[in-house]
Amino acid sequence: MKFIKPSRIFPCLAVAAALALGGSAGAFAASAVKQYPPDTTMGKIQKRGKLIVGVKVDFPLFGLRNPVTGKLEGMDIQLAHGIAKDLTGSPDNIEFVEVNSGNREVFLQQHKVDIVIATYPPNAKRVKAVDFAGPYLMSPIGTMVNKDNTSIKQVSDLNGKNICVTKGSGSETYVPLNAPKAKLTVFSSMTQCMEALAQRRVDGVTTTQSILLGQMSQNPGKFKLVPTELLNTTGKKASDNDSIGLPKGDKALHDYLDSYLKKIAANGEWKKIYDSTLGTVMPGNVSPPPILY
Repeated sequence: MKFIKPSRIFPCLAVAAALALGGSAGAFAASAVKQYPPDTTMGKIQKRGKLIVGVKVDFPLFGLRNPVTGKLEGMDIQLAHGIAKDLTGSPDNIEFVEVNSGNREVFLQQHKVDIVIATYPPNAKRVKAVDFAGPYLMSPIGTMVNKDNTSIKQVSDLNGKNICVTKGSGSETYVPLNAPKAKLTVFSSMTQCMEALAQRRVDGVTTTQSILLGQMSQNPGKFKLVPTELLNTTGKKASDNDSIGLPKGDKALHDYLDSYLKKIAANGEWKKIYDSTLGTVMPGNVSPPPILY
């Protein structure tokens, strides 16, 4: 598909739409796509005609490929479409690139993607390599076990057990910190951890609770959550602050992303995204988190 330079097409489309509806070009101009300086990442995205986003494709409720339609679905996917629409005028002006917990920093450093929206919380190692905007979701760490498991009820019970975590995730650090005798099985994807749990090759899977709820939604009646409240390296309750990853030092892009998250928090769009994804298994009067980064 050939993309036309946004600075030429977006305002024209806005004016044409306004005139077709019997309105005036002046009245409609305020809703036209905001144009950014050509030397900024936002300006380059607009010139290119599409946003390139790193996402996961095996995380239910966040980033999952629908086996019937082949389309990606979830909170991260909807958020990415929203940013694409804000920058280019259409949510479809987007290219998704599959990433996993171990290669997100590399993809940003090598500029294979503009941003990463992939259940991606900051930690001490990551912030040395990339920057973060947000968060757009905050969730505690939890452990999922088979429904009939009675041996894991609290954090100390992880000791001596075979616990699956994904490579590069916070849990890879937090589990040994809280249960030094736990036996870690490290895989590159959550799909591999889920298969290992279902086949009873591991005793549990530890990661962000919201992610585990997504996995449970795909496997009703097979698994259960255990309230393992892990502590982080500062001794506080560990929580994954899912944020938007971006290349190091791109302040203009960082400020844009934070302002976009504030906008959808204020206009109700964030709540709509939550209700249609995580809200289907964890409903409630949930509010968007404060901007921390």
